[in-house]
Amino acid sequence: MAVITICRGTLSGGRLLAEKLGARLGYRTLSREVVVGAATQYGVSEEKLLNAMQSPPGLWDRFRHQAEDFILAVQAALAEQVQAGDVIYHGLAGQFLLRNLPGVIRLRLIAPAEYRLRAATTERGLSPEEAERYLETVDGQRQRWVRHMYDADWADPALYDLVINLECLSLEAAVELVADLAGRKEYAPEAARQRAIDDFVIAARARATLAFRSGLREHGLAVSVRDGVVHVDGGAAVQRNRDAIARLVGALPGVARVVCEGDPPSDAGAGAAPREKTAGEFMVPITGYPHVHESVTIREAMAALGASAVKLADGYLIRPRYVLVVDRAGEARGVVTRRDLLRGLLPELRRLERTRELVVGLVPTADFSGLTGLSWLSFFSAAAVEGARQPVQSVMAPIRGTVRAGDGLSRVVSTMIQHGIDLVPVQDGGRTVGVVLMTDVFDTVAEFVMERGGPQGAAR
Repeated sequence: MAVITICRGTLSGGRLLAEKLGARLGYRTLSREVVVGAATQYGVSEEKLLNAMQSPPGLWDRFRHQAEDFILAVQAALAEQVQAGDVIYHGLAGQFLLRNLPGVIRLRLIAPAEYRLRAATTERGLSPEEAERYLETVDGQRQRWVRHMYDADWADPALYDLVINLECLSLEAAVELVADLAGRKEYAPEAARQRAIDDFVIAARARATLAFRSGLREHGLAVSVRDGVVHVDGGAAVQRNRDAIARLVGALPGVARVVCEGDPPSDAGAGAAPREKTAGEFMVPITGYPHVHESVTIREAMAALGASAVKLADGYLIRPRYVLVVDRAGEARGVVTRRDLLRGLLPELRRLERTRELVVGLVPTADFSGLTGLSWLSFFSAAAVEGARQPVQSVMAPIRGTVRAGDGLSRVVSTMIQHGIDLVPVQDGGRTVGVVLMTDVFDTVAEFVMERGGPQGAAR
């Protein structure tokens, strides 16, 4: 009862592989269009859903969370389609839409450029030059979409269980290879796996329902499901709309009970206080935050920072302010900012910094404002290129405070305030496993203050 997702470049043979594989295994095949059509049950036009599945959202859409909401509708529709298993999905982002779903074979299909160009000229009637531009445009669009929505490179082999290159393997051989994998015992029907799949479907339906049918304007509501019990977290917004959430989510098929953040435990009396989250629950995992080894160059650190986006707890994507620097054991050693990296490009700025630190310690009123002689063009010189080859250690600031994964948020905030820092590494077993950002802390507190500090609070 496996589910197979096929990720492929434009005109790489993914649809043909899906059809042949479906015939070989007796599986249903699904394309992006079928799933998008099913997702219109949430009241969004098929045109808007298709656009959300292929174009990175614009600035206004990003602030309105519109693209993320559309993806929730598509994910819910796809989850319903694959719940019974024996399905092949060959649309965009299957490896992400069904992430963490057990029993999924994530397949990446690669075809040589000549194969794809020939398909573009014969199937679409394009000239060789037009075919090349077409493939570059569509592939680039998909890559940017995946990068923006999931902060990932769709070509990363770590995202897949199997990568097949049609330059080295025939389509028929590829079919047999995947069919053999799908028939292994790891994908045989199992009660525990089916329960996890059912919970995944419930969670996807609940998220889409809250986004499109609840009338709530809050985003960042976190939904998790275990054995049919739905947990909805999201701070004061959840408690304020608790009855509406429980009614809507409770009516979904398979839901046994709805528990909202702040509800007293089922075995405790009314009025039980909500539990303080730990740093490990609140953090951005290290895999989702830009980090580099302490031996890399300033140039490599600039690349890591420039190519990164971090998804906060409320769903926002932000450009990170820092790059974390770690040692070989994975322990955080320092952080660098954009300002640090720019300063490291120019030797005269580094010398001035050292001189200023020395002189200001002796003469606190010393004025260095007119001594830099900084030229904008200096950043585009051979000296700047040479400076970029220096180790990132030369410009990083040391870590001033850390917390453990089991520490509460009280300890996190105290550490930030005590040391005057906006990023706190989270450690577990001697390794840095994530970071807590002041942005997340501030937004969580600000949401509470803004909700409770309106005109009535001001009047008091």
